[in-house]
Amino acid sequence: MAFRIIAIQTLLCLVSYTLGQQACFDSFVVVPARTASCATPGVTPGPGTTGEGETTCLVRNPPVARRDDYTYFPGIGGYKLHSKAVSWNQARFICEEEGGHLAIINSWAERDAVVTVLKATNPHPDYVSLGFHDLCREGHHITIHEETLANAGFDEWAKGEPNNKYGSENCGSLHSSGGLNDHRCEESLPFMCEHPIH
Repeated sequence: MAFRIIAIQTLLCLVSYTLGQQACFDSFVVVPARTASCATPGVTPGPGTTGEGETTCLVRNPPVARRDDYTYFPGIGGYKLHSKAVSWNQARFICEEEGGHLAIINSWAERDAVVTVLKATNPHPDYVSLGFHDLCREGHHITIHEETLANAGFDEWAKGEPNNKYGSENCGSLHSSGGLNDHRCEESLPFMCEHPIH
């Protein structure tokens, strides 16, 4: 079963790469099921197990430990505002080093959680970088996990956005009002990191 999941996911990655001209393999990790979200408690692993008798499955990021510097919202996730302004790509790497990723908003409730963390800082920044962009195709905004904003669950833009006001604004951010915004990727902004649901 695990082999079939990996084979299907690999095929989807190849199709995604061909259509979107971007790699997706670097965001996947094969981990033992007892540490992954696909494990079934109380079920003895069957065929397709590792040498240690553990079922394997494909997940986007390995599980991470809860951190004291993140604010967690039950059923939504954990968030941390980095107030030091850096480029979008630098922000992406910093979030990954902390075991998470640039925040991706999947619902109105998650948007409210992110805005709550954003406004907890006084004074709070007007904009923070988030995990979406249109680097692959102008006007086609996708998350760093390769979903469209609509499929991810939140695509509400701030008034007049996206607008490429200062040239090529290919990276994503959130205005403190709660609407999405586009900005230049090299522009230094504070940013929001996200940890998985705990």
